[in-house]
Amino acid sequence: MKSLKATEQLPRRSFLLGTALLAVAGCAPAAFRSHETETGATFDTAAPPRTAATAPWFQAFRDAQLNELVTAARARNLSVQNAVEAIRAAEAASGQAGSGAFPSVGASGGATRSENAAGAISESSSAGLNVSWVLDLFGANANARKAAAARLDASRLTADATRLVIEGAVASAYVDLRYYQESIALTRRSLTSRRKSLEITRTRFDLGDAAQMDVLQAEQLVAEGEAQLPAYEIGFDQSLAKLATLVAGRSAALRPQLSKGRPVPNPRFRPSVGVPADVLRARPDVGVQEKLYEAAVYDIGVARTQFLPVVSLAGSITPTNISGGGNVSPWSFGPTVSLPIFRGGALIANLRGAEARAAQAHIAWKAAVLKAVEEVETTLAAANRDARSVGTRQRLVETSRKTVELAQTNFSIGEGTFMNVLDAERSYLNAQQGLASAVRVRALNFISLSLAAAGGTGAAQ
Repeated sequence: MKSLKATEQLPRRSFLLGTALLAVAGCAPAAFRSHETETGATFDTAAPPRTAATAPWFQAFRDAQLNELVTAARARNLSVQNAVEAIRAAEAASGQAGSGAFPSVGASGGATRSENAAGAISESSSAGLNVSWVLDLFGANANARKAAAARLDASRLTADATRLVIEGAVASAYVDLRYYQESIALTRRSLTSRRKSLEITRTRFDLGDAAQMDVLQAEQLVAEGEAQLPAYEIGFDQSLAKLATLVAGRSAALRPQLSKGRPVPNPRFRPSVGVPADVLRARPDVGVQEKLYEAAVYDIGVARTQFLPVVSLAGSITPTNISGGGNVSPWSFGPTVSLPIFRGGALIANLRGAEARAAQAHIAWKAAVLKAVEEVETTLAAANRDARSVGTRQRLVETSRKTVELAQTNFSIGEGTFMNVLDAERSYLNAQQGLASAVRVRALNFISLSLAAAGGTGAAQ
C-alpha cells in the first residue's frame, strides 16, 4: 500500500509521462525483419554463373603446394585461432543470456555451539533452500537471448570471413613468390646469354673485328641484368616471410620446399560468381553486419522492457535443529512487483542509445552490401581483360624470340650491327618479364574475384 500512496502523490505530469512510456514500450518481444537491399538483378559486367561449390576456390590452381599452405594456415594461423576463441566467448555469453529464463536456486547451511553464563551448552544446526524466479512477462529475457544468439552467429561468420581472408593472403603471397622466382630465373638465363655475348664481343674487339662501343654496350647490358636481380630476390624473400607468418611457421622451414622453381600458378577453372543476390548470401562479412544489426534490434527490445514492471517469485525454507528445543522449519513464499518510477532520465537515454546503435548497425550492414557489390564489379572488369592481356604478351614473347634469332644471324654474317642484337635481347627479356607479370596479375585477379564472390570453383576454362 505504501507504493500505491507514493504513486498517488506524484505530480500529474510525471504520472502521465510514465503511462505514455509504458504504452510506447509495449509488451511483446522485439521482432527482427531482414531489410531488402537495393542491388541490381545482375552485375554491370558479365559474370560467370554461380555453381554448387564442389571444392574450395583455391583448388582451381591445381597446385599441391598451395593447397598444403592454405590447409596449414587454416589450422595454425593466429587470426583464425583468435576468431575461434571469439566463438567460444560468444557461446558463453549466449548461455549466460539464456540463464535468466530459469529459476535461481541456492542452498545454505550452518552449525553453532555456544555456552551461557551458567555453563549450559547449546547446539543448533540449520540448512536453507532459496528459490527465486523473475518472470519474463514482457520479453526482456527473450530479447536478450535473441540478441546473444545473433552475436554468436556473427562470431561464427566472422571466423568464416577470417578464414577466407587468410586463404586469399596465402594464395596471393604464393603467387608473388612464384612470380619473383620466375623473374629471377628469366634474368639469370638472360645474364648467361649476355655474358656470353660480352665474351665474344671482347674477343672480336681484340681481333679488331668490333668497336669499343660494342664492348661498352655489351657490358651495359650485363650490368642492367645484374641490377635487376636484387629487387626480385628481395621480393622472393619478402613473400616467403609473409607465407611463414600466415602459417605460423618459420621462413627457414619453408625455404627448402619452395626453393625449387615453379611457374606462376594458372587457374584452371572459372570463379563461381552469379548475381548480386548470390554473392550477398555467400559473403560472410555481409552476414556479420546483418547479424550485428539483428542483435542491436533485440537490444532495443531489452531497453524498452526496462520501463515495465518486474515480477519475481521468491521462496525459502530453513529447517533448524536446536538442542533441547526441537526442530523448526520457517519458510516464506510470495511474489514481488517492482516498477521504475524515476531514474533521472537514465531509462530514456538507454533506449535512445540502443536505437542509435541499431541505426548505426543498419548503416554498417548497407555499407557492407555496397562494398561487396563494388568489389565484385571491380574485379570482374579486371578479370575479364586478363585473358586478352596474357594472349597479347604471349605473342609478343614469340615475336621477340624470333627477332633475337634474326638479329644474331644477321650480325654473324655481317649484315647487322651489334646494337641490333643488344636491343633485341633487351626487348626479349622485357617481353618475358611482361608475360610473367601478366600471368601474375591474372592469378591475383582470380583470387580477388573468388574472395569478393565468396564462391568455390566454377566451370573449367
